[in-house]
Amino acid sequence: MKSTFKSNLAKLAASAALAVGVCFTAPSMAQDVTVLKFASFVSPKSINNRVTVPAFIKAVEEASEGTLKIEHYPGGTLGSNPATQLKLVEDGVVDIAEIVAAYTPGRFKELELFELPFVFDNSREAGLTAQKMYDKGLLTGFDKFELMGIIEVGPYTMHANKEIASPSDIKGKKIRAGGPTQVDIIKRMGGIPIGGISATKIAENISRRVLDGSLMDDGNLINFRIADAVKNHIINVPLGNVAVIFPMNKAKYDALPAKAKAALDKYRGTWFTDMLNTNLDKQIEEARAKLSKDSKHNVGKWSDEQLDEVRGKMSGIEAKWDTKNDAGVNLYREMLTLRDEVRAAK
Repeated sequence: MKSTFKSNLAKLAASAALAVGVCFTAPSMAQDVTVLKFASFVSPKSINNRVTVPAFIKAVEEASEGTLKIEHYPGGTLGSNPATQLKLVEDGVVDIAEIVAAYTPGRFKELELFELPFVFDNSREAGLTAQKMYDKGLLTGFDKFELMGIIEVGPYTMHANKEIASPSDIKGKKIRAGGPTQVDIIKRMGGIPIGGISATKIAENISRRVLDGSLMDDGNLINFRIADAVKNHIINVPLGNVAVIFPMNKAKYDALPAKAKAALDKYRGTWFTDMLNTNLDKQIEEARAKLSKDSKHNVGKWSDEQLDEVRGKMSGIEAKWDTKNDAGVNLYREMLTLRDEVRAAK
């Protein structure tokens, strides 16, 4: 009897010790999970925030074997100003963010190459070309960052609040320009470029008649409610792509546990870039189909002769790039070569 009592007492003691051990171990295990904040100023309804980024997060978290958790904050919940997103990453307020490269002029200089007209047919081939340039060390401005992925949105097309049946209809119209190359494009077409207006403010400024129209990819016409303000769209004039980068704070990346870093490395770069741009192209096609079915919208195309007219106006726009830089590299020719590699591998 006494022996049984002692045996039961020993079991109770062992159970208590185990419970205490769990209490002390659980916080220790929790501390091994690194939490990253992934921010985006774009609507949670966009295809990337609704589909692509969640897929990336799921894949990375599973590959990290419990060492990494990524919290997603779309719709500007951690900062709604598109122009301040890069600073949020630099300051460590967020760890990864969706950033329009053109909103920090001169910082990611080589990405302006992709804004040249009549170079790319879609986002995917432009995005994968940009990723290849990054992987080859041809893109600067990333010293404080590790690039997770890159979108080359577009091509940008022409949208206005009045009919634009021909290129000559652009003459005298106030068109929003997202950077120096777009300023040049609009001037060459006889329009008046208006800068300093973020994508989230385009619709408002068209409604207020500050703008008559904008260059924009067809998918974001809906994301930024631009389609509420403009009803005339020419969708077959490829007026350049615009870079949206997904950089991570380098110090935070360098401090990651090995398994967490390996998980990010597995899915960042080509995998994420391909998915981002492929889904974006789907969004563009969906938006075009939606607008084409809406009787309030005039979705049209310029003729081959009219497109040739626009090409003529753009003659020489690449000249400042079609030369060797200080490192002896012709970045324009590199871009075209890598683009052709992407096209051949499709």
